[in-house]
Amino acid sequence: MKILACDTALGACSVAVLDGEKILAHRFAVMARGHAEALAPMVEETMGEARISFTALDRLAVTTGPGTFTGQRVGLAFMRALRVALKKPLIGLTTLEAMAAAAQSEMGLALAASLHDARRGEVYLQVLRGRESLLGPVVLLFEDALSQLRQIAGAEKIALAGTAAEAAGAALGITASSIRQPDALWVARLAMDAVATQGAPAPFYLRAPDAKLPAPKLFQGARDNVERLAALHRTSFPDPWTDTAIAALLATPGTFAFASAQGFVMARAVGDEAEILTLAVTPEARRKGLGRALVEAALAHAGTLGARRIFLEVSTANEAALALYRKVDFHEAGQRKGYYDGQDALILSLAIPSGALCGAAQSH
Repeated sequence: MKILACDTALGACSVAVLDGEKILAHRFAVMARGHAEALAPMVEETMGEARISFTALDRLAVTTGPGTFTGQRVGLAFMRALRVALKKPLIGLTTLEAMAAAAQSEMGLALAASLHDARRGEVYLQVLRGRESLLGPVVLLFEDALSQLRQIAGAEKIALAGTAAEAAGAALGITASSIRQPDALWVARLAMDAVATQGAPAPFYLRAPDAKLPAPKLFQGARDNVERLAALHRTSFPDPWTDTAIAALLATPGTFAFASAQGFVMARAVGDEAEILTLAVTPEARRKGLGRALVEAALAHAGTLGARRIFLEVSTANEAALALYRKVDFHEAGQRKGYYDGQDALILSLAIPSGALCGAAQSH
């Protein structure tokens, strides 16, 4: 079986091509950043050295996390694109599995643990015996991770990997392995025996990213700066709303908008029902959580105005918007034929939780 694997999730970038147990080509470079620029050339060089075509591959493999927010997505996006182009199965494995397997091999031990610095005094932890996961992946305080390792290992020898392995080894009185970063070589080896699935692997997060989106600000009434909202609307729609139209809507009782520098949502609450009138996010800010933050801000504020259910209309061709609304748990409530210049529209609906969202967004 021929397999191409890569890893960009933590502090290294690596690519490996294997044919069964034979290593056809392998590249590994420690790097704190720059994975996006390095990955494609590294894959090209590795495949060139392996002397096989992409179509000759039987499967693909990639690390899904835990790792850095951007690093995880670089490798996943690249390999998911290859999966679609080549129509080959893509196996997702954790960074911690790959490091633990490498440590098992280096130390000649069946029991291994990956402890990787997660900052804030915490570590990512996974414990394997052979290929069986005994614990994790989890994120724990370093001292709690040590306690777990003492309990699991007892008197048994354990191989330690990851950036926190040396400190853990010193605390436990054992010598850690030399493995500090995941390597695509072990991602490929583990993926050889994994069960292939039809779907594509998704990023694996143990906690939310450290970066926080700025809180969207509440706009109410025609006195607000509607030019800013109109400019944002122009970035998202071929037939954007004018300043006059936006000002008129904002002057309507129950209408409000939440806006940030890169997007806004406008909604209207009447009685116990509300409606999202529009959602606009600039192209460079999409797929980064802003759209969801704006929608949730609107849900929360509509709830404070007494709304218990919210509706919206979206084109059946707007796949990105449909994906976003479904993530927030909107469900189809109806359909309008030819609503958008001949394109059908779906009517989506969501019951506003009585307390779950209220207070999630702050008005400024």
